[in-house]
Amino acid sequence: MKPRVSIITPFLNAEAHLAEAIASVRAQTCPDWELLLVDDGSHDGSSAIADRAAQKDSRIRSLRRGADRPAGAAAARNLGLKAARGEFITFLDADDRFTADKLETQLELMARHPGAMMIYGPTLWWHPEDARLNWTENMRSLAGRLHAPPRLLDKVVLTLRGPVPCICAVLIRRGAFDLVGGFEERFRLYEDQTLWVKIMARYPIYVSDHVTAMYRQHGGSTSAASEREGDYDRLGPHPARQAFLDWAGEYLLALERDNPSTKRALRLARAMLSGDRSKLTIAEKAVLWGHWAEDRARAARRKLNRLATIIRISQVDRKNPRSAHASRQNGDG
Repeated sequence: MKPRVSIITPFLNAEAHLAEAIASVRAQTCPDWELLLVDDGSHDGSSAIADRAAQKDSRIRSLRRGADRPAGAAAARNLGLKAARGEFITFLDADDRFTADKLETQLELMARHPGAMMIYGPTLWWHPEDARLNWTENMRSLAGRLHAPPRLLDKVVLTLRGPVPCICAVLIRRGAFDLVGGFEERFRLYEDQTLWVKIMARYPIYVSDHVTAMYRQHGGSTSAASEREGDYDRLGPHPARQAFLDWAGEYLLALERDNPSTKRALRLARAMLSGDRSKLTIAEKAVLWGHWAEDRARAARRKLNRLATIIRISQVDRKNPRSAHASRQNGDG
């Protein structure tokens, strides 16, 4: 019997966290799932963890990338997609977690919104070493609505006027992949957003305000390593985004999506990245100025919140240093 949901988890030397990710799947209140654990060439103990999990639970399958296949998370997820049997697809990276009601909540939303090809919501940015640093994305005016294409492509992915979906926060109907294919395997960063472009350009998408995933923050993640190498900056211009925007422009042109709003969004995205406004109209320059002012205000709020957190933590530490040290060690709030 086919499972309702296929969960795809690529992993590479993830023995420190993989068991937690698997446990969060097995804890789901909806039991109708399969978990595809895709080994991307590990040489630590994570392959053994995956194999043991598959032996204990028939809903779990352990897959390995062949020597003739490309490496990387995008290729590993595509391998999982080929093996997936579910009506719906979702993804969980090996160092992240689902909330226990992830599948139940998003399947209910899919049933209520049959026109939606994809559903996503906010993610908890999770600091296991100190829960006081945790924060949750704010979906603001996007949540609680079905968005026709290409609104989220223009607003969220291209001009960044809302949180871009985390890979662990989505649920997608299998039919989407039959038309658009999977992830672009040449990308090490932004590979998830290549899929968002493909889906958001074509299909309606529902945005929820319900947190269904925990995105672990740690120094060993791909994004953290890329920030250290200078390839990625979550808050500023960086080379990986330029490569992504170049691909997106070529893809949308080949798709023949002659949409004025998307063309403008691409121009704005490139101008935001490069600082070159020479190709923008006066109206577009005004929009870009508004985005700049909004970003500066958001950055100021982030700094104030960060300062308030530091002050709050230091006050707690001074009052009870032993308790505060234990809290940081255990990841408790």
